[in-house]
Amino acid sequence: MTTARLSRGQWAGLAGVVLLLMAAFAVRAAESEPTAAPDPRLVELREAADLGPCPEGLGPELPDLVLPCLGGGPDVALTSREPGRPTLVNVWATWCPPCVEEVPDLADFAARAGDRVGLVGVLTQDSQTSALEFARQFGMRWPSVVDDQGEVFRAFRPGPPVTLFLDATGRVVHKRSGKFDDVAEIERLVEQHLGVAL
Repeated sequence: MTTARLSRGQWAGLAGVVLLLMAAFAVRAAESEPTAAPDPRLVELREAADLGPCPEGLGPELPDLVLPCLGGGPDVALTSREPGRPTLVNVWATWCPPCVEEVPDLADFAARAGDRVGLVGVLTQDSQTSALEFARQFGMRWPSVVDDQGEVFRAFRPGPPVTLFLDATGRVVHKRSGKFDDVAEIERLVEQHLGVAL
């Protein structure tokens, strides 16, 4: 009895078919895996906090990171776009007492500034649920991005809190480490470094 031998070309063809079948099974398995449903508590907290939408970017002097938006919506590639208007970037956390203490002054500033000066938080190494509960309770309506690894904080030590003053092109023109004394100090620094009088 003789056995048929496959030629080198036939072996190559058979190997190609096997590889195609393996790839098809892998794609099918990936498509059938359920995607994680959003945490219902997080969805509820986002609705209650009612934060503003995150900006598309903050400019070239921020770390080259893509961070989630605390209030939901698309992730933010920090260096992908300029802010387009003068903006304060406030690195904060609920575990940071000085951050908590300056929130009323930042809220007053945000109300007075309106659209003339943006305010964006960077939640650093903190839980989103704690931050959203805090934002709802204390009227923090400005957007925040979520920096679980604290990379923005490490790039602009010391802090938190630390607040970056960005011009419309995203250039950091001033850095304030520590909490603001009052809203008057914020307004004075905004006028001095960003040229906006409120």
